Amino acid sequence: MKKLIDMLEQRKDEMVAIRRHLHQHPELSFQEEKTAAYIEKFYQGKDIKIDTNIGNGYGIIVTIEGGKAGKTVALRADFDALPIQEEADVPFKSKNDGVMHACGHDAHTAYLLVLADCLIQLTSVALKI
Repeated sequence: MKKLIDMLEQRKDEMVAIRRHLHQHPELSFQEEKTAAYIEKFYQGKDIKIDTNIGNGYGIIVTIEGGKAGKTVALRADFDALPIQEEADVPFKSKNDGVMHACGHDAHTAYLLVLADCLIQLTSVALKI
C-alpha cells in the first residue's frame, strides 16, 4: 500500500494537469465523445483490456488483470459535466459556453486515471516475478 501511495504522490502534478484539461473541455451527459477519446488515449499501449461505447453513450470499462485469483476491485468515475455557465476566472476555465464541471467529476476522473495507471504498473511488476 505504501508503494501505491508513494507512486500517487509522485504523480500529483499529472493528476492536476489532467483535471485542468478535463475542466477546460466539459461535455454534457451522453455527449462525452471527446472526453471518452481522451480517456481511451490515456490507456493506449498499457497492459489492459478496454471496452468503449458502454451503456447509452460513451461509457468506458478498463479491466486490469491481476496475477492471482481473488476478489475484484471496481473503481468508478463519472465524467459528464453540468449545463452551468462558469463564472470563475481561472486559467483552466471551461472553453464550452454554458457547460462546466461544477461537481468534481473532472477531479474524480483525473485521480482515478492515475490510480488505475499505478495499479497497472504494480500488476505488471507482480506478474513478472
